[in-house]
Amino acid sequence: MTKKSIQAGLMISALFLLSACSSSGGGSIAGVDDEAELIVVPKGNRLAETNVKLGVGYMQQGNFEYALRKFRKALEIDDNLPNGHYAIALLYDRLGKPQAAVRHFERSIEINPQYSDAYNAYAAFLCRNKEYDRADEKFRKALANPLYRSHGLVRINAGLCAMRAGKPDKAEKYFRNLLKSNPNNPTALFQMAKINYDAQRYLQARGYIQRFYALGKHTAQSLLQGVKIERILGDKNALVKYALILQRKFPDSDEARELLKSEIR
Repeated sequence: MTKKSIQAGLMISALFLLSACSSSGGGSIAGVDDEAELIVVPKGNRLAETNVKLGVGYMQQGNFEYALRKFRKALEIDDNLPNGHYAIALLYDRLGKPQAAVRHFERSIEINPQYSDAYNAYAAFLCRNKEYDRADEKFRKALANPLYRSHGLVRINAGLCAMRAGKPDKAEKYFRNLLKSNPNNPTALFQMAKINYDAQRYLQARGYIQRFYALGKHTAQSLLQGVKIERILGDKNALVKYALILQRKFPDSDEARELLKSEIR
């Protein structure tokens, strides 16, 4: 997998469903989705949370100007609202304002040190900016919360970041741990196939790529990986099969062009 595709994976993984973020690091926004909570949450907090929710809606629609207004209004009302800082940090990242994003990520986890969503998103942000050690520290902070419900997402992000940092051994640990709880995770299976292939553990690489294919998953990258594995192991039937699927399903891909250059048919 190229650095470009790893970065894309991290960016996608970091775009959480903001309407589900909360000051507890998971679940619904307190005082917004639960009518019972609306009765007991102080009026100022309710208004701040409502502005966060509206800002999230605008952000999801691509209306960043109005989203920013709502997030700023929320923090004017309550500057100690961790999901308000988290949401505006993600928006500043999208707007290409990394310093502002860092300030609000830091404020969010300062207010709530158990805010795993914020740690995860902050770590992905740091990784995209090549601060790999700091990113891994934040990923580990997210994983340290036993009540967090998205450990799998964190491990995917952390593993992809470790790959981007050129640390496949560290990445392998994250992906192995993920596969213990979710043995059919396609991202982890593909990455383990690649890690084992690069380490010249070709039989293990074959095992992982076959498990990936068993899920009904075919991507240009995975098919080319299968071709490379079988070229080493000598299964010409499998090699031809993967090559034909790649050429048929992804004829305009970089992987198909690489296949043609290697003169594998």
